Amino acid sequence: MVLVVATVAQTTAAFVTFGMGPMAALYQTSYNLSQFETGLIVSAVNIGPIFSLIIFGNLMDKYGEKWVVGIGSILLGFHILVSYFIHSYIVLLINLLFAGIWYGTAQPGGSSAIVKWFPDRNRGLAMGIRQTGIPLGGALAAALLPFIFFQYGLPPAVLVQGGIAVIGGLVFLILYKNKTKEYKRRQELPFKEKIIRIKNNTQLYPVFFIGVAMVSVQLITIAHLMGYLTNVIHVGLSQAGVFMSLALFGGILGRILLAWVSDTIFHGDRGKPLQITAWSAALCILGFILSHAHLPVWIIGTLCLIHGFFGFGWYSLFIVLVAERSDTRFIALTVSFALTLNQIFIVASPALFGLLVDQLNGYTIPFALLAAAVCAGGIWLKVSETKNTAGD
Repeated sequence: MVLVVATVAQTTAAFVTFGMGPMAALYQTSYNLSQFETGLIVSAVNIGPIFSLIIFGNLMDKYGEKWVVGIGSILLGFHILVSYFIHSYIVLLINLLFAGIWYGTAQPGGSSAIVKWFPDRNRGLAMGIRQTGIPLGGALAAALLPFIFFQYGLPPAVLVQGGIAVIGGLVFLILYKNKTKEYKRRQELPFKEKIIRIKNNTQLYPVFFIGVAMVSVQLITIAHLMGYLTNVIHVGLSQAGVFMSLALFGGILGRILLAWVSDTIFHGDRGKPLQITAWSAALCILGFILSHAHLPVWIIGTLCLIHGFFGFGWYSLFIVLVAERSDTRFIALTVSFALTLNQIFIVASPALFGLLVDQLNGYTIPFALLAAAVCAGGIWLKVSETKNTAGD
């Protein structure tokens, strides 16, 4: 039940945030927006969690996930529903910024719930299943919202988008129970002391680095893969969309299978499969560098599928590893800290990569730098774990 409820809450929240991609295109049509203005709609939602993740993570460690996640999802949906009455582009951006703030409850809340309720032997698989809620929510939004828009117009699409999030919050409030009532009994550390302890936990540093490197791979893939395939490999736009879908499908498989592998083959060790995943993603990026025009379709498709498997599938391993290396008194805060770092790169990496492509007149060097960063993260984690093992 915990897994179902956490997955539903993540899916409905992602229906809003990942669904803002197709909604931005619908707003562009309705408001006659430029490409820059359209992009700001997506950025506004993604900027919000930067300011809220740590605050909500701290609240969950104090009081449990039930009320923070449930009310957060309801308020997320409420802010989207408010968009129904908005007819000003600037006011819409401000409203979406606040909506994104409430999305800061979904990721750390669901992750904390899984870590608390599931033992080591199947925690990775549970986290992997729950993490599929993110691409699943985005896929459902991409399929449903444009259909509603073309059938009934923009306002009903907004109502459906907001209503789904409200329903997810209500489901979480009704069905989820906090693991224990220890929140009121245990000694609470001051917030500043918690942050200092996170900062002093050097075992987390390579994990944080892999997180920002791999989330950059993920967002750069979403933002630039289709452009790379059409401009460099010279495939048609519709075919590039199919290849992107293959990458996303590979990511869904990766989030489940890589987590399952960490539970079974690696017996609960998340570090080694995360290293292998990072290095495999780097090899896939090098594969794109070496690709050229007129490659057979099956080769391009296979490369995109494998790239998605590792480039999107890493997330479950990362979240579990951060949680397991955290102080048990503030798991949600530590996860929120890691996700805040990731969120900064979610906002910045697609634009920075695009700027490098423009300035360097090609994708080769930007892709090479990205692969080097990912590879370095795997090496750092390997060295760190070797030192820790030697110390033990």
